Amino acid sequence: MTTVRTRFAPSPTGFIHLGNIRSALYPWAFARKMKGTFVLRIEDTDVERSTAASVDAILEGMAWLGLNFDEGPFYQMQRMDRYREVIGQMVEQGLAYPCYMSTEELDALREKQREAGEKPRYDGTWRPEPGKVLPTPPEGVAPVIRFKNPLEGVVAWDDAVKGPVEISNEELDDLVIARPDGTPTYNFCVVVDDLDMRITHVIRGDDHVNNTPRQINILRALGGEPPVYAHLPTVLNEAGEKMSKRHGAMSVTGYRDAGYLPEAVLNYLARLGWSHGDAEIFSREQFVEWFDLEHLGKSPAQYDQDKLSWLNNHYIKEADNARLADLAKPFFAALDIDEAALASGPDAVGVVALMKDRATTIKEIAEGAAMFYRTPAPEPEALAQHLTDAVRPALADLTAALRSAEWTKEGIAAALKATLAAHKLKMPQLAMPVRLLVAGTTHTPSIDAVLVLFGRERVLGRLEAALAS
Repeated sequence: MTTVRTRFAPSPTGFIHLGNIRSALYPWAFARKMKGTFVLRIEDTDVERSTAASVDAILEGMAWLGLNFDEGPFYQMQRMDRYREVIGQMVEQGLAYPCYMSTEELDALREKQREAGEKPRYDGTWRPEPGKVLPTPPEGVAPVIRFKNPLEGVVAWDDAVKGPVEISNEELDDLVIARPDGTPTYNFCVVVDDLDMRITHVIRGDDHVNNTPRQINILRALGGEPPVYAHLPTVLNEAGEKMSKRHGAMSVTGYRDAGYLPEAVLNYLARLGWSHGDAEIFSREQFVEWFDLEHLGKSPAQYDQDKLSWLNNHYIKEADNARLADLAKPFFAALDIDEAALASGPDAVGVVALMKDRATTIKEIAEGAAMFYRTPAPEPEALAQHLTDAVRPALADLTAALRSAEWTKEGIAAALKATLAAHKLKMPQLAMPVRLLVAGTTHTPSIDAVLVLFGRERVLGRLEAALAS
């Protein structure tokens, strides 16, 4: 049985977004499911646009999501000698030929074809055929190298997503596989790479469908057999446009920097074009176990921010509190809460445990938890509204009760309840001023849980200072 070998072959010409990284997730999952090999290949032949920073972003995004590769990264720019070797062999074997048609001549030919209502295409002027007399090569002109595409028949494959696809060879002209300076072209490099790397399954975006028949013909000319192709429908943004940087897509690492968990993003991404029954939430291990090509979606998937936020909230609730506290550190730092402030306040693990249920991101956890590490500065209007003369006696009695109360949620709740009963008040009438004086805000989780974390000394100090003013 042939070992499954899949690949992810991004171009490092910009940041990598969810629509891009999905073309890494599915081949990774399929290789893992089939106990195969997952290859990373960097297609960096676009020298003007390819950058080291983009390569780093690809590697960083894959590492964050846990998409580990078995071989690579291979860089096409480091394989130029191999491509030139194969081109030379193809010319020798009559599979490719030099073409001296200038760009101006080709443009004029295409314009003439358009005017005649024909499909613009190279007409085979320099294609050698038995009995054909070729023009004399012009002096001082470096030719391109073109592949001799079959003139008859069809290119057909059974796409794992689209089903049977068939293209007539008459629709395809002779593809340029090397430029005048000898640089190989994209479609040619891909074929040599897939052949050399023994790729068995190509899972990629359906923007490559038009390349596939050309690549199959070159592959067969080189003695190879086409892999299984699975062309994934486009990922749309919330406006229904193709997800792209131009249309506001966020980079993969941008989700990390916004406070999303990798397991939430991976779970969400897996469902953005694949399904397993009605399962919405599943682990990485379940995904690999369940993944197959048969259940890849045939229609474009649409990004849904609310659903991702819902999933992230689920995973935050399930996550280990110490891990979340560690992940929250850069978000605390962005709020000017440094390590010293964290060390002097309540244990961050306990604070995170209290704040996480209502948070959709780790950033929100840090923002909600900031009150535990800052000196309270309530708004004067809020104080005037809640800290009234009618409430002050109850606040004094509560302060006294808290001095001797058991410092647990239950002990604090009992002190609150007794004070409310003695002064015939409702909980908000007392809890709101306490929140303002201790935390600086009226928006906190349960008041007894909040006071436990602040600690008896800090709570009493802030209440007593307010009563003395």
